[in-house]
Amino acid sequence: MYNKKIFLLLFCCVANIIISYAQNCSISIDGYVYDEVSLSPLAYVNIYVQETQDGVTTDDDGRFLLDNFCPGEYHFIISHIGCEDEKLHFDISKDTSLSIALSHTPSALGTVVITGEKEESNQANLSVARTVIEDNSNQNLSGLLENETGVHLIKNGTGISKPVVHGLFGNRLLILNNGIQQSGQQWGNDHSPEIDPFASDKITVLKGASAIEYGGGNLGSVILTEPKRIEREHHLHGQVNYIFETNGRGHTINTRLEKYDEAIAWRVNGTIKKYGDRKTPDYFLKNTGLEETNLSVQLEKSWSDNLFVDFYASTFNTELGVLRGSHIGNLTDLEQAFTREEPFFTEPDFSYALDAPRQDVSHHLAKLKTRFFIADNKSINLTLAGQINNRKEFDIRRGGRSNIAALSLNQLTFNSDLNYYLQLENNWNLKIGNQTILTDNTNNPGTGILPLIPNYISRKSGLFSTLSKSTKKTSLDLGVRYDFEEQIAKTISSTLPREIVRFENQFNNVS
Repeated sequence: MYNKKIFLLLFCCVANIIISYAQNCSISIDGYVYDEVSLSPLAYVNIYVQETQDGVTTDDDGRFLLDNFCPGEYHFIISHIGCEDEKLHFDISKDTSLSIALSHTPSALGTVVITGEKEESNQANLSVARTVIEDNSNQNLSGLLENETGVHLIKNGTGISKPVVHGLFGNRLLILNNGIQQSGQQWGNDHSPEIDPFASDKITVLKGASAIEYGGGNLGSVILTEPKRIEREHHLHGQVNYIFETNGRGHTINTRLEKYDEAIAWRVNGTIKKYGDRKTPDYFLKNTGLEETNLSVQLEKSWSDNLFVDFYASTFNTELGVLRGSHIGNLTDLEQAFTREEPFFTEPDFSYALDAPRQDVSHHLAKLKTRFFIADNKSINLTLAGQINNRKEFDIRRGGRSNIAALSLNQLTFNSDLNYYLQLENNWNLKIGNQTILTDNTNNPGTGILPLIPNYISRKSGLFSTLSKSTKKTSLDLGVRYDFEEQIAKTISSTLPREIVRFENQFNNVS
């Protein structure tokens, strides 16, 4: 019996050796790494294989080569200065060629103090990475950017704030939700961007000529929120974040799931928030809570080596309370508010209740983007998107009408972008594009108050071209843009007798 066991063990060892020798372990993997925006090759990119613990670096042309692989599944970690690390999964059975795109945007560090003489002006883009978003998950989009250079906030309560970049905000500062110009930000200072930061992997403040391709209304900067591409990982990956904040007894829970498959890659992200009255050392600020529910879905499909399709849809829904003591209706109350030690309408007890004055906001977005590679150095992008933005604001009204919205706006927006990318010789990158935006802004009836913003239809169309080049020591960005806008507005006169007043405007602008 003992001899049989030894024989069986030797047989298994010999069989394993034979199988190992029979397996083809001479597979080679070559690849090309490039910037997904400019299409230019990326040098000095680190390629690390987890299973074999081997690594290699791309050359000046963005290419790499790995040898002596056995058939099997491998996880590649792609890292490069200024890029978010990419983790990709590949099932290797034969000699393979890979084409890997990295999102290459300069990242912002924490506060750095530099002493010395100023030699040149630098308008580098600022970027907030996914780790910063998760570490500051109690903040909204504006709060995440507050500590960045040149960025400030306009705050209207605990949950309402708008970003200000170098003194510009509103429709002078474009906010792009996954590449689509966010609608509704022209309505006023007390309207926060209706964007869930958890749905983004990176928030970037674009400055200089690179911002000119996103719209003619902005005067120098663009805030871009974007999720990264779904990792080529066949296993199901998920993440759950839970945050509790003592002031306001606020709860935030976020769940994210994603999986890559050749048939279709998908990612789902959901966030729920609930906050109550904020507290000072001596009393609670009544009606300063919020409730928020958000959901986003991202689908990706590579139909061939040349055609890539991306679908993204999101819904953002929030109800915000406004401190009644700060909701001033006349000069007498304003003067008293400045001189009182304690604001009007404070409470000794905590509450999650939301009452007038309050805001009820929902924003829905659907986007379809296709990218077709004509050749290695040129591609065409087509993006179609639609937005539905609904806003209701409730004031303290007499006669039991506080539950009737004093402002009720519904805005429909259609976006169309067509871009052509071309990488020229000597690392020159050319981009030519057209953008069209159609907006229908309507006041819902039944408020009993003259509309603050008129009903209008806006048609915008813009043509742009940018040319850029980067070397190890210098970068050059050039851009030119022409915009045309037509507005047809209809409102009710503020004088008696009431009458319908119509306006038709046309604007031309060169940037």
